[in-house]
Amino acid sequence: MLRECYCVCRNFSPKHLVLLVVAFSTVYLVLLRYTASSDLPHIKTASSVHHVTAAKTNVARPLHVLDEPDPKELENARQTLNFLNNIGDSLEAKQTPRTTLTALPGGVCPDPESVPDLWGSLPQAVLLIENLQEADVSAAHPEVKPGGEWSPTDCKARHRVAIIIPFRDRQSHLTRLLDFLIPVLQRQRLDFRFIVTEQYGNDLFNKGRIMNAAFRFAETLNVDCVIFHDVDMFPQDDRNPYSCPPAPRHMGAFVSNLGYQLWYKEIVGGVLAVSMEDYRLINGYSNMYWAWGGEDDDMGKRILSLNYTIERPDPDTGRYSMLKHVKRKRTAPKLIYKLLEIAEKRVAYDGLNETNKWTVRKITVRPLYYHLYVDVGSVPDEWREKKS
Repeated sequence: MLRECYCVCRNFSPKHLVLLVVAFSTVYLVLLRYTASSDLPHIKTASSVHHVTAAKTNVARPLHVLDEPDPKELENARQTLNFLNNIGDSLEAKQTPRTTLTALPGGVCPDPESVPDLWGSLPQAVLLIENLQEADVSAAHPEVKPGGEWSPTDCKARHRVAIIIPFRDRQSHLTRLLDFLIPVLQRQRLDFRFIVTEQYGNDLFNKGRIMNAAFRFAETLNVDCVIFHDVDMFPQDDRNPYSCPPAPRHMGAFVSNLGYQLWYKEIVGGVLAVSMEDYRLINGYSNMYWAWGGEDDDMGKRILSLNYTIERPDPDTGRYSMLKHVKRKRTAPKLIYKLLEIAEKRVAYDGLNETNKWTVRKITVRPLYYHLYVDVGSVPDEWREKKS
């Protein structure tokens, strides 16, 4: 018997094996739930049904006839099947499927929320794909120009957007993010390009400086806004628009590893969209935070201190999955807290206007993005971890 089962299973594809295992598990759990429960929902006893005798107890048990299935249960079952199909498709696929766009009648493109090609909920199982290469993504998108530039051909895009990705040591995340975002941005009919900004050398990270440097470069590309996008953040729904907002928009407000909760009002980390004018008025990110943490909360305080309202998406469509990675510890938390206490007071002199705080060493135009190498200068001694 086992030998026959092995012969059958050996011919199944990975997709079918996963579906088979999950299907059997689901059936088992359902049976377990209904046999173990003493509170069966909506059950009625038929007056004319036969009785069966329990083998061990000799207690007669009536057969039961169930009411019509609950519509909510049917909807849950449908969503489960869709989820299983997404998993199976992703196991067989090498990368995110390309988008087939509906031809629009010309003129100005609709708002990103109104275009006809949006999928809504996005399959997340593709995030498990490993060993995806930039060459694979580039080959799948010959329509994307060097620098990761693309614009719709059937209408005039309403927004010219630069996606700025601060980067260090996460090449697999970067490749998957580009592969994931390109179809989303195309469906939203945006005129977009990618800027990957990487710190030169291996010293303590200064995220604020490399993002300010990337903004200065974005100014040369004649864009309407920038979206600062962490490399490990993946949208769960393409109805969250990557367009240019009238006020700073915290797109990544509801994140998987934070329980999809908004924990405090200043939070703007993960994915933040800002118009070019607003970013200049805010004076960009602070240049004073080293290692990891602090600069995003500082930015939130800056925005609120200038009487902006931080826009946020609908909690149902504004969700993000965060890829797991090794969490880097803060080397000087006391310094971070001291800086945050006076964040509003430093807006005028600490930020984008301090162009002497960084030097762009090299700019490379790659098939999928502009790549900046940014020298952020020397690390102050007080930020280095004290060794006992």
